[in-house]
Amino acid sequence: MPLKHLPNAPLVEAVFEMTFSGEPIVLTRLHEYFDFIRDSYPALWVPNAQPGIAPALQPWEFKRPDGKRWVAISVNSFAYHVSDYVDYADFRKDVVPLAKRFCDLYRIERVNRFAARYVNNIALLRLPSEPIRLGNYLNLGIQLPPAIDGEALEDIHLHFTAKIKDSQIVVNLHHALGEQGRPESLLLVLDCAVVSDVPTADLEAHLDKVHAAIEDSFAALAAEPYMQFLKGETA
Repeated sequence: MPLKHLPNAPLVEAVFEMTFSGEPIVLTRLHEYFDFIRDSYPALWVPNAQPGIAPALQPWEFKRPDGKRWVAISVNSFAYHVSDYVDYADFRKDVVPLAKRFCDLYRIERVNRFAARYVNNIALLRLPSEPIRLGNYLNLGIQLPPAIDGEALEDIHLHFTAKIKDSQIVVNLHHALGEQGRPESLLLVLDCAVVSDVPTADLEAHLDKVHAAIEDSFAALAAEPYMQFLKGETA
């Protein structure tokens, strides 16, 4: 199901990421990759020093002028971020040539983590005095003692990792209070990764696989009342 095409689709950010054994050539010849992307991603953001993190592991970011899409590169990672997600075809059209050029330039033939991460902003439709009825939004049952109503939550922070076929999916769910004029919401982050030895020659196939796993997982997690809202069938 192409969830982004739903009238009220909640997807607000998508990330592609691959990690590999550190390659010093990435940093010593970083200017060559910048030459390749400079016209589209001209804004260079150099990371600030962070205590306890080696500088080479902190990504340099190359951003579009509007700041909504960017490439992030460190000595052992490549990532592509999109905060104006249109659909998977558009995302894939950007990711594949950017990642392929990176792998070809620095001779990255295999990676140890190949992942996609989708951030969904689920607007809470409730009065301020009402509890969070999680079952109205997601098929995530929380089994609590009878004295505690798991369907009358005031706040929620949930994290778990699970296996799906030959990949693993990490699910993060937390309550966002809606500060600075933003609506109150649940942020559902789905991160699907192949964490075995992955040949970069199969980049497109693995990208399609992790995308499909995330989309299928979201479709399974979305409760029927919320799915009706996504389709524009309810207010």
